[in-house]
Amino acid sequence: MNRRFVHTTPRLDAALEMLSGYRTVADIGCDHGRLTAALLQKEICERVIASDISEPSLDKARQLIGRIGLDHCVSFRVGDGCSVLMPGECDAIVLLGMGGTLMARILDACSVPLMQAKAVVLQPMRAQDDVRRYLYDHNYQIVQDRIAADHDRLYQVFKAVPGDSPEPIPDGFPKDFFDIGYRSFADRDALLPALCRQQLACHQKMLRTASGTDGEAVLRRKIDALQQILQSL
Repeated sequence: MNRRFVHTTPRLDAALEMLSGYRTVADIGCDHGRLTAALLQKEICERVIASDISEPSLDKARQLIGRIGLDHCVSFRVGDGCSVLMPGECDAIVLLGMGGTLMARILDACSVPLMQAKAVVLQPMRAQDDVRRYLYDHNYQIVQDRIAADHDRLYQVFKAVPGDSPEPIPDGFPKDFFDIGYRSFADRDALLPALCRQQLACHQKMLRTASGTDGEAVLRRKIDALQQILQSL
């Protein structure tokens, strides 16, 4: 039996750290099962519910977990988002590597908030503002927020828990701006200036071809917000 440890990356390591201490984790959109394998190999949790909307992807996850001899710790399920879960069945949910718009839709489709899990860990690939705005509007509290450098890219990885009221926005952080985390701003994440400059350059490039379009005003607001963050750091 192959007990070789599955290789992880900095963005996966950030998520793994945030999932420490939860007995059962639901890996929604598990793809080929790398995170599921690492959760069990590193003994971060005891059991994983690994799901994906794609049966071929889930089959690859089954094969990986089988090769490392930990399939008895995993429940594999084909389905859309958190529809595969029963309320109270897991302690934490993790959503990695999909768009923020889809993440917001998955969370909103839950029959009860987070299917009664205690926390959700997210790493959106794009549209970070959509899922961050959803969390804020639905009174979630961001308790951890990290920027991970991985293969020349910067990823935002954050953990949210249900709350009773909106979180206060830190002084110096632009209001109604969710592309970047206000928790990472408050904590002065070392990679936050680099992420702001990266996004600023991207928006300024897009602005050159957006003059006179509906997107021009949106881009200018984002540019102003990023410049405000950089000035406050």
